[in-house]
Amino acid sequence: MNLLGQITSWSAIAYFVCFSATFNAQATLNNASLSERIIEMKRSADWQHMQILGMELLREPTLNGAAKIDVLLSLSKAAYDSNQFKDALNYLSQLELATRTKVLSDNHFKAVKLQGISNFYLGHYQQAIDFYTRALALAEQRDMPIETANLHSNLGLAYFKNFSLDLALQHYLKADELYQEFGSAQDHADILLNISGVYIRQAAYEKAESMLLTALQAFNQLNDEYGAALAHADLGVLYTETKRPEMAQASYLAAIDYYEAKNDVRHLSYEYVNLALLSYSLGQLEEGEKNANFALYYAEKAKNPANLMEAQFVLAKILFAQGKLEDAFTNAEQSLIASRTMHEQEKERTALRLLALIEAARGNIDKARNYDSQNIEAQKRLMNEDVLKRLNDYRAKYEASELSREVEVLKQEQRLQRLKEEQRSQLLLLGGIIAVLTLLTAFALYRRKVEQKAKLELSQKVALRTSELQQKADELRAANQVKSQFLANMSHEIRTPLTTVLGHAEDLLAEQDLGTQVQASVQTIYNQGLHLRDLVNDILDLSRIEAERLALEATEFSVSSLVADLCDMFQQNIHSKQLEFIVCDQVRSKAYVRLDYIRVKQILINLLSNALKFTEQGRIEFSVSEVPHGLQFKVVDTGIGMNEQQIARIFESFQQADNSITRRFGGSGLGLSLSSQLANMMNGEITVQSALELGSTFSFFVPCTVYLNSTVTDIQKPQQAQPLLSGNVLVVEDHAENRQLFSRMIERTGATVTVAENGARAVEQCLSDFPDLVLMDIQMPRMDGVEALNIIRSAGYSGPIYALTANVLTEEVKSYIDSGFNGHIGKPINKNELLSILNIHLSSEYASSTQQSINIDLTDLRDSFASTFEQERYLLIDAWQNKDFVALQASCHKLAGAASMFEFPELASIAIEFEKALKHQSESQYQSLFLALCDQLKSQESLAS
Repeated sequence: MNLLGQITSWSAIAYFVCFSATFNAQATLNNASLSERIIEMKRSADWQHMQILGMELLREPTLNGAAKIDVLLSLSKAAYDSNQFKDALNYLSQLELATRTKVLSDNHFKAVKLQGISNFYLGHYQQAIDFYTRALALAEQRDMPIETANLHSNLGLAYFKNFSLDLALQHYLKADELYQEFGSAQDHADILLNISGVYIRQAAYEKAESMLLTALQAFNQLNDEYGAALAHADLGVLYTETKRPEMAQASYLAAIDYYEAKNDVRHLSYEYVNLALLSYSLGQLEEGEKNANFALYYAEKAKNPANLMEAQFVLAKILFAQGKLEDAFTNAEQSLIASRTMHEQEKERTALRLLALIEAARGNIDKARNYDSQNIEAQKRLMNEDVLKRLNDYRAKYEASELSREVEVLKQEQRLQRLKEEQRSQLLLLGGIIAVLTLLTAFALYRRKVEQKAKLELSQKVALRTSELQQKADELRAANQVKSQFLANMSHEIRTPLTTVLGHAEDLLAEQDLGTQVQASVQTIYNQGLHLRDLVNDILDLSRIEAERLALEATEFSVSSLVADLCDMFQQNIHSKQLEFIVCDQVRSKAYVRLDYIRVKQILINLLSNALKFTEQGRIEFSVSEVPHGLQFKVVDTGIGMNEQQIARIFESFQQADNSITRRFGGSGLGLSLSSQLANMMNGEITVQSALELGSTFSFFVPCTVYLNSTVTDIQKPQQAQPLLSGNVLVVEDHAENRQLFSRMIERTGATVTVAENGARAVEQCLSDFPDLVLMDIQMPRMDGVEALNIIRSAGYSGPIYALTANVLTEEVKSYIDSGFNGHIGKPINKNELLSILNIHLSSEYASSTQQSINIDLTDLRDSFASTFEQERYLLIDAWQNKDFVALQASCHKLAGAASMFEFPELASIAIEFEKALKHQSESQYQSLFLALCDQLKSQESLAS
């Protein structure tokens, strides 16, 4: 029995040991699993996914205190960094409870402080003040001077937002004292920025401006872009208050540039509100509405109620000024609700006043009176609260003063008792104190002298560095001007032979006896020549992009024609390298888009050219597909590929993957940079995926609307024949040779032509003959084209009138259309464009089988124009001697148009430049351009003779 009991005892012990080992092993596995899950949560880049993982961990019963604190701290920081401030408050409050037994620990301090910051960003300023005050007490107990200064600064911001300027200034000054003793130049610049905001609110503008400029200079020296953006924003407010709108706008835009680069939607909302208010004050209501909508968009994106309240109120104010009462009422009401939710009584009053005005404008007098009554009640409530607050402050100060006085009386009695005993020791100490003070004074004077010397040396170094930077900026500006002039000259030199190539290709296409294969080849030459011409015309785009002056020109075109054009362009070269070329057009048949055809094609040419250049074997795939909100182009190759470091550099200007790529394959490294900038201008994006030695995939997404259109025809291809037309066309042109040229071109189609040499004569002809179509020059003697158009329209003529001029800039063409012209034809004349307009407005007299070519012989007209060079030169000399710059400009415009038409490119170029100089009053260029124009006329006259 004893033996059996002993065996049973040993069995129990063995069982207990096995059970303990198993339990410990399971616990170890669970701990390892929890650690891995915590690491996985921290590594998650998506906030929603991280929140789900964190909530699952917090529900784990085996999660111990330290691990729970770690999870809560990670979730709080992630929510704060993602601007999810409500979620951050939830986790921070749990973190505060979890660390309440260690109130002086770092985690507890962070929990209290971050709750204050989150409440501040949510616009709950009083709650922020409460948490900041608690955190300040903890920082003082922990003996953390910098944290104490930071919290004083935060309290100043909260009181500033709460319209307690005296308390805000008190905390700012306390923070500044601590920063001067323990802080850095960065801290001092930050507090200067905060103090200047108080001075702006107090209308101490000169002092605020001086502090802001000092802070901005400090931020620039510290390379603190965020601080500089804040300073620019405050300067914008200051310039707005002091009636300097241009400087205010520039400051706001400087801040917006930084915030857009950082995608800081909360600050973007604030700055667009400021821009909207500035536009409102200047009476620019449409611009103000656009900026207010931007502010509302970013506020909704930030999910910040304070931003939403500000943006909705400003938008309502601008909409009310525009008379859009319904929309104004909706936004003002939403702003009122938000202000009441956030207990913003000042904002509540402004919203009530605006709603009263809106209801009065809508004729709802009772509702307007109701809102006004609410405003008065809110004002009384605010005044009562303010008075009560001041009374409480005064009472507290009075009670404290009385108590202090009683304590002071007791202390005085004690001091009187000790006074006699201390007199002797004080006399002994007095001598020592005087000696110490003397030494301290001497040391202070010496230190002050050293500091003055150091400041002088620093100011001299700053002045020298500023001078060097200014000199460098001047050199860079001069180099940029040289670059722009070089690009302009190269563009001009390339266009001259290209015009000949296109002309011969067009003449060959007009021949009827060409074989099908030859005609197709010439057609390809012509199409690619047109594209090259457009690219040459846009060589200056790089400079224009850098100067932010490049404008996109949207046209309607077929997606399939774009794909076919690119295939024709690249197929032969790809096959010549024995590569497989796979084209996948997944866009619907007859699908059209409205985009800048030249820019889209330019981007795709760059991508396909790179694929061809860097692929030695395998294949190149080119695909296009419809995706939500646009088109997706892909270029896939099996070329050399890239690593991550190389991918990071390829979109920089003049950069390739590495130097060996440049040596091996050539190229400037500019194509992808320019393509990326063009894609961004279209609100699109170019992305790349690549692996070394495996190939690359470039994706180009461009937002657009894809629609089906079976009626649009491609007018880019040169027409070989033209049906006979009937109708009367009035050509108004002050240059005789141009009138003859236009008459010949139009009469070849069968139409009747009437000509007029100036605007006055055009009015007479138009009102007597009522032609079917009018082609009107703009700059003419006696009466210009715009004035003639207005008279003709007012007299009742409603037929089509087209502007006929060499001014082809986008803004100039738009001004003609806005003036009332039906369209625009540029000089030199594009025959296909002219035929297209004639076909639209004139009727066909015979069947389409009876056709006529528009190609004409211009030899006699060109010679006739050349014979006038001597006379034109004498007219220029007379105008120059008489200082008649108006006559000079008119002569230059006339020469530029005719020289372009009759292929005198150098003469046209000089005339155009001289006309521009006269128009912009660039007097420094007058003499050189005048002499160049006279020399060119004389040399062309000699060649003609």
